[in-house]
Amino acid sequence: MVKRAPRSLLRRVDRPYASALTLSLGAIVALVYSALAVGSYFTLTNNVAAPTWLAHIDASSLHDFVLNGLMTIFFYAIGLELRRELTSGALRHTRDAVAPLSGALGGMLMTAGISLALGVLLSSAPLRRGWGVPMATDLAFTLGALTLAGPRVPRSIRTFLLTLAIADDVLSVVALLIVGATRLDVLWLVAVAILAVGAWRLGRRPRPRLVSVAVLIALWFCFVQAHLEPALAGVLAGVLVSSESATHAQLERSATRLSTLLVLPLFGFVAVGLHWSQVHFAGRPGTVITATVVVRLVGKVIGVSLGALLASRWGFGLPAGMTRSMLISVALLCAMGFTVPLLFATTLFGAASAIYVAFSVGLLIATVVSGVVGVVALRVALR
Repeated sequence: MVKRAPRSLLRRVDRPYASALTLSLGAIVALVYSALAVGSYFTLTNNVAAPTWLAHIDASSLHDFVLNGLMTIFFYAIGLELRRELTSGALRHTRDAVAPLSGALGGMLMTAGISLALGVLLSSAPLRRGWGVPMATDLAFTLGALTLAGPRVPRSIRTFLLTLAIADDVLSVVALLIVGATRLDVLWLVAVAILAVGAWRLGRRPRPRLVSVAVLIALWFCFVQAHLEPALAGVLAGVLVSSESATHAQLERSATRLSTLLVLPLFGFVAVGLHWSQVHFAGRPGTVITATVVVRLVGKVIGVSLGALLASRWGFGLPAGMTRSMLISVALLCAMGFTVPLLFATTLFGAASAIYVAFSVGLLIATVVSGVVGVVALRVALR
């Protein structure tokens, strides 16, 4: 499918902002559709109209099929990119990766901490339970927004943001695995471990793409049976592919293009549509909306900035040419996104709940505000 697409389209798909654009388009369609015909929208996305056997693999509705099935391709692309960065990219040299890794960890800990603190102060159980919802950065949005800052952005800053966003995504995925694992099947966990070890040993030498795809499907099935978040099998499968062969590059390119063209717009469509009658800016939902915006904007800026600056004070410097104002601008961009955050919210509260709607609204507001302010601040800092 990807190979048959016109070359001009593929060139556009390979640009840094493409994934953010397609994800945004899917989200906008969902918001408009659910506002104009909420019953039709949720009938299309949530009604079970598929063969009953799909229920056994958590994919019986369009919503579940995208979240538990197609999103595996998105996380597979992340896993492949992580393996490449660890082998020959920004994460190859530990010293260069310390500052962005420290920034990612700082941003995650600060957002989680502020969410828990606000949950206690405001007596909000959703904020206490949903500490992980506003934690993750969206790689697609951050890199897409960075291109809007103009051609004057140094490559070192882009590498810093790329490393930070990848680390944030992976660590958030680990947190989601822990939070979402409520009734694990030990035998299938053993199967996951055996399959991963076998794939790792096999990955030491080049292997056909079909073998790598078969490993991905097998790991996904084992994750389903073990009651782990199925889509997260993609990260593990991607990391297990050797980055030293042409196969890795082809797989990463294909997975990224499929994510951009198909998976992300569909995710935006099924995940962002709202029961608009449940959108309230007062009471408990209003508290969640306001707190989510505050946690994202304040927590990410303070956490990412402090984490990176602490690493700098310990001798692991910031990228050449990065000033503190640029660092704060980058931290603002890290408050964008809702891919992993909405997966967190779905796991904890269910996609049909009023709390999920409140988190969705808060994440959308925070994404728009942090994106606009972050791009403007970075353009000013670069002058």
